[in-house]
Amino acid sequence: MRRLAYFLVFHTLLVAFFSGYIYALMYFDIDRDRPSMTGPNSVLGFNPGLSIVPRPSIYSSLIRTTSRSIEVYEGFTSELMAFLDPYQRFADRVEMMQCAKGDGSYRFDKTRPCAFDLNSAWPCTMDSVFGYDGESPCILLKMNKVYGWLPDPVEGATGVLVKCEGVTKDDHFNLGTIRYYDLDHHYSAKGWEALIEGKPDNGTFHADFFPYVNQRWYLQPIVWVVFREMQRDSFTRVQCYLIAKNIHVDLKSGEGSIRFELLVE
Repeated sequence: MRRLAYFLVFHTLLVAFFSGYIYALMYFDIDRDRPSMTGPNSVLGFNPGLSIVPRPSIYSSLIRTTSRSIEVYEGFTSELMAFLDPYQRFADRVEMMQCAKGDGSYRFDKTRPCAFDLNSAWPCTMDSVFGYDGESPCILLKMNKVYGWLPDPVEGATGVLVKCEGVTKDDHFNLGTIRYYDLDHHYSAKGWEALIEGKPDNGTFHADFFPYVNQRWYLQPIVWVVFREMQRDSFTRVQCYLIAKNIHVDLKSGEGSIRFELLVE
């Protein structure tokens, strides 16, 4: 009985000591707002990556659309709606600032992150099922968040550019007409027709949304790319990549870029 009591007390004290040590380590040594290792010293490094929504699965990068059955694309539209939910909920918060208007009025404020106007997403809306019921699917592009990183835009750009194209000439032909929708286009388009038409060359992640420093209410800048009138029943490979002076892009390894496949039935 004494031996049982001894081991019970010993292990209770051991667990209590270990729990207290972990608590003290988490509370005093680990900053909740800033990672202990950033930039080149972190696992992610200091080179932003590119990703898409929807992401089919961890096993496949094929996005399939069809007008024949809602079940085929329902998962994709649900994923897009879930991702965009905070953009809708935070839109009217007083803490949010209107940025990317190009008038030079924006000044970085950690307590007041940039709002993102989802009206810039036209025609990529839930009302249009994000184009997944036809031959013009919308793909949401976003940059991976890297703490403290600031873009060094190429000449004439207001932020990080992004461009999508077919992997081969046949793929590029199958993609149809490529158009981009972003905040730059939303604020600079002259007239309704120009707004609807979209940008033909590239999209822009506006520099006003950087740096990311774990701000409360922070919303990533997003770019929509639309592939209009794609060739039906053709397996098409797509590659998108970032363009900035301080972003290294390697299409083979996937640095600063992403590849996925589209199939319109």
